[in-house]
Amino acid sequence: MENDELGFEEVGRKYPDFPRTIMRKIDTALRGVILSEKALQRAKEEDALYDASADFVGQCGFDLDKPALKVRVPVSAEALPVIGGVFFRDGTYVLGLESVTRGLYSPSGTLVRKGKPYLLDSVDGELWLLDLPREIKLPNGISRGEPMEEVYFAPIPAYFSKKTSRGTPMIKVISSRAPNRITINISDYCHFFKEKLSCKYCSIIPWLLHKGVRTLVNLEDIYETVNEALEEEGGFTSIHLIAGSDPRGVNQNGSHRGNSPYENEVNEYVEVLKTLQRCFGREKIPVQAIASAFPREQLLRLKEVGLSAYRSNIEVWDNKLFEWICPGKAKYFGRQYWIDSILSAVEIFGRGNVSTQLVAGAELAEPYGFKEMDEALASNLEGVEFFARNGVYTTFCILWVDRGSVFYREKQKLPSLEYYVRLAQGINEIRKKYKLSSDFNDYRRDGFHPDMDLVRLDYNET
Repeated sequence: MENDELGFEEVGRKYPDFPRTIMRKIDTALRGVILSEKALQRAKEEDALYDASADFVGQCGFDLDKPALKVRVPVSAEALPVIGGVFFRDGTYVLGLESVTRGLYSPSGTLVRKGKPYLLDSVDGELWLLDLPREIKLPNGISRGEPMEEVYFAPIPAYFSKKTSRGTPMIKVISSRAPNRITINISDYCHFFKEKLSCKYCSIIPWLLHKGVRTLVNLEDIYETVNEALEEEGGFTSIHLIAGSDPRGVNQNGSHRGNSPYENEVNEYVEVLKTLQRCFGREKIPVQAIASAFPREQLLRLKEVGLSAYRSNIEVWDNKLFEWICPGKAKYFGRQYWIDSILSAVEIFGRGNVSTQLVAGAELAEPYGFKEMDEALASNLEGVEFFARNGVYTTFCILWVDRGSVFYREKQKLPSLEYYVRLAQGINEIRKKYKLSSDFNDYRRDGFHPDMDLVRLDYNET
């Protein structure tokens, strides 16, 4: 934490109306969480721990056999890629595996997050997040600390341990933030990495694992795994489809070559949506695509094959910062193209079924980012209001400076807790002003989207 930043209690006193639980969730994202041996044992006892395999490690994006990608943690490496999720007692999502590992430790084992991490530990038979009393360095000992919030582990879905008829582990096909959302990662490959135009906050690890080859999930594997997941008790309220960007169909200078922009990527989504229609036995299905910016004709194709909601992430609102932070998106085919795509989607999928996302904090990156918190907030909220006027809900995720990203190499700093509190408040006020629905963003199970938690608290007002 920077010397002039406010700590948790100071932010709480300055913003007394902001829910402390949501503030705590933001703080866990900024500071990270480590597991005690007692917590790990607790996860095993509650069937919240999957017996990790090489396949699952690859799915998580970490190759623990490659020294350059190793992650230093206070428990055995084999055990880490198996925590399905941790929730507060109100049922809202706190963190998953990524919060425990990604960007938390440098190769030397010292902390690279802000301040000291939280400790997940068992206290008097209950599971708690504890605030550690002092800075630590691994692999040194861990102090007990003060209990802050009671939490619980999400059970690992039963299908995680099953295989498809082709012998593919189902855990490689879809993931789940239990208990009500399925995520299908069509491909980790992103074309922007190939041209060294990746978004500067994005990790290159998936590109390394796939060795630059766009490998798609087998459609029959998807069919069998989704059907298996739908049989489990409790069911699922939505399915999210994600993939890396693939703008092929254009020349390197950005001019058209007869094909529609991002047509290859859309073709992949279409095939998966047709497969999901088979699973549900109907044309319209509860699926949101979190995808690149597609032109109108391609969005119409997606609606025809059952897509219900669409999210294309603008990432950064300021025009100059968009070009600097997202050079691939700037090249294919510029900020206005991405905005126009998002607005076209509202006409096709309807108000409340289209959203976009900001990577909040990227706009403060040095040397070109905003120098003052107020300037950055004003820029973000300008973009949020623009989209809201046009029926688009804007959410934000908390910036993580992951190893493998440009920002990680540049040692960019994370924003303050106060910054995210103010941004969440501002976005929520705009949502209420324009009476925007945000149902498809799955607010109870979303990872680090504090504005979604505020939506939950205001649910009865809408």
